[in-house]
Amino acid sequence: MELWEYVEVLLRWGWVILLVTTLCTVAAIGYSKLQTPRYTSIVELNVTPARLDLGLSQTVINLLRNYVSGIQSESMAARVIDRLGLSGVDAATLRSRIKAEANESEFAIKIEATDGDPAFAQRVAQAAADIFVGEVQAFAARQDPLDRLTATILNGGAQPAARTWPRNKLLAFAGLGGGLMLGLLIALALEWARADLVRTPQEVEQWLGLPVLGNIPVLRQPAKSERRRELGLRVQRSTRFRDS
Repeated sequence: MELWEYVEVLLRWGWVILLVTTLCTVAAIGYSKLQTPRYTSIVELNVTPARLDLGLSQTVINLLRNYVSGIQSESMAARVIDRLGLSGVDAATLRSRIKAEANESEFAIKIEATDGDPAFAQRVAQAAADIFVGEVQAFAARQDPLDRLTATILNGGAQPAARTWPRNKLLAFAGLGGGLMLGLLIALALEWARADLVRTPQEVEQWLGLPVLGNIPVLRQPAKSERRRELGLRVQRSTRFRDS
């Protein structure tokens, strides 16, 4: 298809594209309204060696990976439950709400806690960070001072939880883009289905390569008013014939 043919398709089926796009956008917005909000609190920590030694620095990098696994473990979740005195929350469920990520180039760890209650998420993140720092300090106390590691909580601790789901704007734009693409596909499908129909003598000649000798005109059904008038004339004629 050439460019002008695509323009014709858009003009002919633009209402379909607009309708599908609107429906998908409204559906995406409605879906976001039905979602349960989730909030995430973040706390950042530094784990630094006592001396800037290449071997010790590499040891810290390797330990960061183990630290991340420990923070995301079920045992950490159980200790958070004990520290906060939580009831009705099991360790497996709380473990799924705690995430950790290591930044090896900066010797940093980021802990994230997610929950439907922003205050609870912040408390969990802070408790996990405090437990982690306490474990690192307890282990360092048994090491040589030159080989010790120090864990420090940055930025004053866990930050106030921010809403991370649902992302209303993202879902709305996804619905808009998806609806537009779906509308275009439907418009093209309708145009291809329409292209299989032969509507004029010129199209017959184009498809068959043969001249059209004749065509049957479309017969219109007379309107009700015309049929009534014809019926009235027939009645008048029959009456006159009887009188004569």
